[in-house]
Amino acid sequence: MNKTSENPTGKILILGLGNPLMGDDGIGVFVAEELKKLEWPPEVQILEVGTSVFHYLQEISQAKHIIAVDALQAGGHAGYVYRLDIEDVEYLPERGAHSMSLPGVVKLARNVAGLPEVVTIYGVEPEKLGFGEGLTFAVKSKLPKIIFLLITEVQKLIRNNQR
Repeated sequence: MNKTSENPTGKILILGLGNPLMGDDGIGVFVAEELKKLEWPPEVQILEVGTSVFHYLQEISQAKHIIAVDALQAGGHAGYVYRLDIEDVEYLPERGAHSMSLPGVVKLARNVAGLPEVVTIYGVEPEKLGFGEGLTFAVKSKLPKIIFLLITEVQKLIRNNQR
């Protein structure tokens, strides 16, 4: 086991999305930073993608499973954690290749390489999205829960891949 080894084709990729300079929008990046401190099997790779998901097309097109973490405004209370499939957010509009959304990059990767097979998104309801570094207490207090959910998801994926 290692922290973030190269991801063998067809394995698990965890993406931390968002902008840490915009308050709670940085939740995905903060989660990725925490996950990198843990030990992971070699088939797991963790990337702090930030706001440039398009730049990671190659890594995305080589992973069988993607787990993404990002802020998601869906009307819940601050810190609420949603678990969605990529199909739940495919309606998001594209704004060109330089700001392509995760669903757009996944669609492109699937057209080019046939992967990823499964994309799961953990969205965290933000409290504050304005300029300013750091997470609000409502969101930061959910970090242990989010990390637990991700570890559990990865363990389940690994078990299912071994069958």
